[in-house]
Amino acid sequence: MSKEMFTIDQGVRQGGAFSADLYKIYINPLLNILSTSGLGGRVGNINCCAPTCADDVALVSNNPLELQTMINIALDFSKREGYLLQPTKSVIIPVKTCRKFYEIEDGFWKLNGKNMPIVSNASHIGIQKSDKNSAESTVNENIKKARRAMYSLMGTGLHGENGLDSKTSIALIRTYILPILTYGLEILLPKGKILNNISIQYKKWIKQILSLNSNVADSAVYTLSGLLPIEAEIHVKAINLFGNISRANCDSIEWRLAERQLQIKSHNSCSWFIEVKELCLKYEINDLYAYLTNPLSKFQWKKLVKSKIHDYWTSKITDESKGYSTLKFMDHKYNIGSVHPLAISVNANLKDIRKIPVRLKISTGNYILQTHKASFSKNNFISPTCKLCGKADETVEHFILLCEKLEETRIPLLSKILDNGSLILAKVATSFPIDLIQLIINPFCYVDINANRAVFEETSNILEPLCRQLLYNMHNKRYALLANIDKQGSRKSNF
Repeated sequence: MSKEMFTIDQGVRQGGAFSADLYKIYINPLLNILSTSGLGGRVGNINCCAPTCADDVALVSNNPLELQTMINIALDFSKREGYLLQPTKSVIIPVKTCRKFYEIEDGFWKLNGKNMPIVSNASHIGIQKSDKNSAESTVNENIKKARRAMYSLMGTGLHGENGLDSKTSIALIRTYILPILTYGLEILLPKGKILNNISIQYKKWIKQILSLNSNVADSAVYTLSGLLPIEAEIHVKAINLFGNISRANCDSIEWRLAERQLQIKSHNSCSWFIEVKELCLKYEINDLYAYLTNPLSKFQWKKLVKSKIHDYWTSKITDESKGYSTLKFMDHKYNIGSVHPLAISVNANLKDIRKIPVRLKISTGNYILQTHKASFSKNNFISPTCKLCGKADETVEHFILLCEKLEETRIPLLSKILDNGSLILAKVATSFPIDLIQLIINPFCYVDINANRAVFEETSNILEPLCRQLLYNMHNKRYALLANIDKQGSRKSNF
């Protein structure tokens, strides 16, 4: 180590903003040599032999001898320019296509006189390339990296119950976890079981952050968090990538590939451009070739894609949520990008944050009462009757409004809810009667932020905290009474 200043005579700054672009200028002569050599892979008459980003170069060829020649060209260029090729990272991945496959023995390809290892999986610009299924390998690696990122943020409170508030936690997921989880998937476009695996993991993390049970309906998870499904996030990135290609120079390889594939390939093709075309048709973005020849600006394209995809998933999630009986108290308002007000605490302190999980479990129909236990018991072994009062079945309505044992806890706050609720909702023109149980569980069913923002703010700041406090107090009282009942039962059994 030395305190004296020294000059950098070779290379680029690690992590510098311009480092990648400067290295692209430096490596561009090699790419020109490879592309004009006539060697390597082609799509039609378009040479695609060396996809590259900065110092991460991949050589593509369907001829083993041509590939060795390209390796020699890259090696000669490195010697001329004075840099070394990393032997441990320089590997060969044989990919079996539907047409033909060459069986090559180890030691056929050489780099600087040494055998190049033949592997089944390797990384190129952070995307896992595999001889069988690159999408599956990349998804598995992304899940591992995203899980490590989640663990690293646990110290900040990103762990659900007794942690950060829901709004902050969702913002952390959107900022730090989602980009890692979806990295490179706009290129691979996973489907079927692979897409299902990453979707399950994504929903599991959201449920943990919101302290929801694992069996909560997916539509409720997205409605409460304001997040898009992972499938939609991948589609947004893929279609925006096509927008970048459409604005590229007409002489670029990417633009020429897009033009060729969209004109020649049928809907049965596995071409990435055809898959993106089908995605666009799904979201009612028609005539993709017209957007290629007459591209929109970056702002116009992103605005179009955002509106189409948001409209599609808003309608889909809303319709799905209406089909669940457990979500009868939800207002079915899916606002993408906004956390549902039921999951937002007015004051970001631990006392208020602790009340949110009980609130969300009741509103999503996953708060466990005697009726739920009885419905899942075999041979009617468990009775649906309320253990506290023993006078009726313990439904949500009974628990919140009717149980006599909870009367002392209920009355003080219920009177405040009725007084404040009548004053606030009197400012809203409603054509249907107000249901008290609905008002307590989810008062936002009766107010719309777009119709009357002032009333919405009053509901959030005055009425909602009272309802949340009532449910939290009754939850604590109920479990305290159930604990006493269980103790008394154990004493009798001992006698």
